[in-house]
Amino acid sequence: MEPHTLREAQTGEPPAIAPPAVPVTVVPLHTSRNDTKPDDQPAPATAPPADTTTGKARLRVLGQPRIDNITKPGRPLRAKALELAVFLACHPDGVTTRDIGEYLEPDARISQADQRVHTNASNLRHVLGRAGTAETKNAYVIKTAGRYRLDPATVDVDVWTLRDLMHRATIATEPRRRELLTAACDLYTAPLAESQDYEWLQPHRETVRRWGTEAHLLLADDLLDHDPQAASDLLDKAIELDRYNEALYTKAMHARHAIADADGIRTLLRALTRALADLDAEPQDDTITLATRLRTSPDDR
Repeated sequence: MEPHTLREAQTGEPPAIAPPAVPVTVVPLHTSRNDTKPDDQPAPATAPPADTTTGKARLRVLGQPRIDNITKPGRPLRAKALELAVFLACHPDGVTTRDIGEYLEPDARISQADQRVHTNASNLRHVLGRAGTAETKNAYVIKTAGRYRLDPATVDVDVWTLRDLMHRATIATEPRRRELLTAACDLYTAPLAESQDYEWLQPHRETVRRWGTEAHLLLADDLLDHDPQAASDLLDKAIELDRYNEALYTKAMHARHAIADADGIRTLLRALTRALADLDAEPQDDTITLATRLRTSPDDR
């Protein structure tokens, strides 16, 4: 008897809410779709502005996912097509129809899931076309070797830009490194697909969160000696985005100390204690010791 759903075909079990046990590979930081040259050559430090993207559609998945600048008339974007857009943004090398169905339509019959994937891919391509100016047939969402993927030649994706900025920053030297980190911090202002609760999303959101946190920590290190106020402000922003990350608080304590803000150090420790209480955890002893030392030793960094 043919399995009724993709979940049954994979596990032999009836439909359930839990996602498949083995996630599709998360977007890797160490690869770059758009940049393979050494970073001593010129490259844009930020995502290109709208008027220089040469007709690309602009998919934004940091924060509320959306397609910017939809100007042409046509059909609206389906909710499942938007989810597909985020999914493909997380898998720039593409995903097979069956794997997409497994994650986005796990409780549908196999043939029905395949058809839904094709329908949503078509709708996504149509709406991206309403926002871009590419004349190539079947641009924006392409299918090669049985895999759907977003076309980097016709779609600008912010999370790809963030990944590439971080990749280039790891091999760059000053002052280029600081420019790249600044661009990454400016770009990461909200979680991946904010407010969405897609079953498959969490590992990808966590990966992107780590990129954003790393960018802020590295840039704060660069700023701390010559502009501690800027470092302090930057770390405050980072804590808002990643409130359980103890490393951000300890780095912020050093920044507060550099601007002689003992009360700010105390406030940071209290905020960290409250945040970790949500996880039934407490600040590490080293963090408490650091806060005490920095508050009582004006010249000790």
